Amino acid sequence: MTDQDQLSSDQAHALFEILTSHVVLNEIECLKYPKTIATFGPPLQPSQADGASTPLLRILLESFILILPGFRNVTARFWTDNIFRLATTLDEANLSESYDKGSVGIRRTLSTASASIVESVARGRLGGYPKQALKTDSKYDTSNPDDVAKAWDDFLQRIIYGDLLDKMFVKAAETDELSDHEPVVQAAHQYALTIFAALLHHNLIVSPRGQSMVSLLNRLHRLTPYFLVKQTLKIGNAASMLNGMTQLLLAKMNLSTLTSWFGAQASDSGMNLLQQIISQVLNAEVSELRKRLKQIEQSQDAPDKSQLESLRKYASQPAEEQQKMRNQSESHSVSIVVAILGPDKPSQMTGQSHKLALDYLSIHLAIRDREKLIQILCLHQPDLVTASVREMVIVYDPIIRALHKAVDLGSGVTDLQNFLDDLISLSLMDKSKQSKLPTVQDFVRLLEKHQKSSHVFIHQALKNGKELSQWYHEYALHAIEQYKQTQVNDHIGGTAAGDLTACLNELVSKLSNDQQREVRNQLDQHAAFLDGLAQQSKARMDGTIRASLATDKSESSDVEGSPGMFLLKWQHFIDQTPITPGPNNGPPRSGKSESVVDATAVDVDGEKPPVIYQQSTKTDALSLEPPDVSVVVRLLVPRFKEELQRIVAGKERKGQSVSS
Repeated sequence: MTDQDQLSSDQAHALFEILTSHVVLNEIECLKYPKTIATFGPPLQPSQADGASTPLLRILLESFILILPGFRNVTARFWTDNIFRLATTLDEANLSESYDKGSVGIRRTLSTASASIVESVARGRLGGYPKQALKTDSKYDTSNPDDVAKAWDDFLQRIIYGDLLDKMFVKAAETDELSDHEPVVQAAHQYALTIFAALLHHNLIVSPRGQSMVSLLNRLHRLTPYFLVKQTLKIGNAASMLNGMTQLLLAKMNLSTLTSWFGAQASDSGMNLLQQIISQVLNAEVSELRKRLKQIEQSQDAPDKSQLESLRKYASQPAEEQQKMRNQSESHSVSIVVAILGPDKPSQMTGQSHKLALDYLSIHLAIRDREKLIQILCLHQPDLVTASVREMVIVYDPIIRALHKAVDLGSGVTDLQNFLDDLISLSLMDKSKQSKLPTVQDFVRLLEKHQKSSHVFIHQALKNGKELSQWYHEYALHAIEQYKQTQVNDHIGGTAAGDLTACLNELVSKLSNDQQREVRNQLDQHAAFLDGLAQQSKARMDGTIRASLATDKSESSDVEGSPGMFLLKWQHFIDQTPITPGPNNGPPRSGKSESVVDATAVDVDGEKPPVIYQQSTKTDALSLEPPDVSVVVRLLVPRFKEELQRIVAGKERKGQSVSS
């Protein structure tokens, strides 16, 4: 293959981004199907070493998760008996889809958030991090956004290809002061803190589902027995402490528990404290949702009883029947309500009646989701959740004992409680007021306020837990080894996709000339789109850093949007979510449709957030329209997945080109 036949650096990078982005999101979404879990392969199905349904997730799982200290010691039965059965049970529950509800659901929000982060990890694992000259004597100004961004790149270079990781472990064991670390660590810390603040801000404030998640977090926070946990953690003997925590969180208070003290066989029925908390939170939401159902049924504009009954039955139909209705809705350009009720009945509906019908369906789906989760997580027999947690306690016993010896865990829980208090106070909006919304800079200041407690925790763990430090140091070295590029390519585009550049070039070379022209054209457009996203993210990062250092908080009011490429990609995934057409029918709406954004922002109690909050959900909208890459996806994603299958099967090493 000549240099002229190869993809340019920008084209290879764009292709790598398209393929990993599409495959990661698709694999995460497919986890909701029982068939995907059944063909996942090891560790869920050890006998299926080849033909994994989710090869990229398998690669990441084996590279980073299964070798975690403690986690690597779980038994095979933990995966095959507990996790496999729990995942299958959740999939068979057929939890609701955003399409049917007319809004972007929490499950879709979390899955797309995961995909936006995992795809970056996947590109690093497959292609490696591009190696450059190491800079060990640079100075950085943490108030200068350009210096902070440059420091992050230098930090990663020295972590992956230098000895900075070793130095950080040594220094963190010596001191809990960030100022004692090298300048590159201090500046990179500022970058990471800003990105984490942006993530919190986007998830809790900008996202239409943000206030629902804050309310859920607040309910969980209020039900957590912090006092009992802290008192138990203060027990000096590690074995007694572990036994006390296990009894506090996992013991089931029922008649069987009492009779077992007298020699009777214990039963698996009832709920432990963790399950009681989950059940109370979800049941509280069910109560609010049922109130909304009654309001709709009593409304003058409500559909008739037979129509409401049809909508109610749809919520409990098998997944296959529901999918038929969605297909009919999409192919005939009618709303899911029309598809369920038939083409004749909805013709007599007013626009308000149709809206109430869609709300009625959405609420029934939400109630069913919560009741299914309670049944699976809290009442299922056998109790897979409790069994899984118990095994995790067993395998993490040495780590917990080492932490108990090295760190004041009670103080750590107090620090966590205080942080959550401040986080909820900052994020939870008063729906009756038009107060000013918190900004990214407010979350930066929140993290800066509490960062000292995490520094102290890390210092104590590394200083007083030598064995603990060794375990996690070895794991960190293994993790960064996954990001090292193993191939050096001097020709054009050699580092555009790192170790996978040659593989991608060969994938494209197998296409016809006409197909290659179409693919290259779409790659050029996507490369320009990615460049625009990078500039947008940089502008937001610059504004955030400058505003967070401003003494006058009003100076930060003009900073719009959250920085971070992964947040922009997350928004892109959300915007792509297909949603049922509205009352006027037509093609399916998307996650960025104004009516969908408004519906998504409604909490379980039916209350809408303040107008100023609703306006903020449009702040992070993409200013660039993503280009069409359907040809690239259609022609190259299947071939790319075949290459991933080869990597999983161990037939080829990372970065080798595809065989003919």
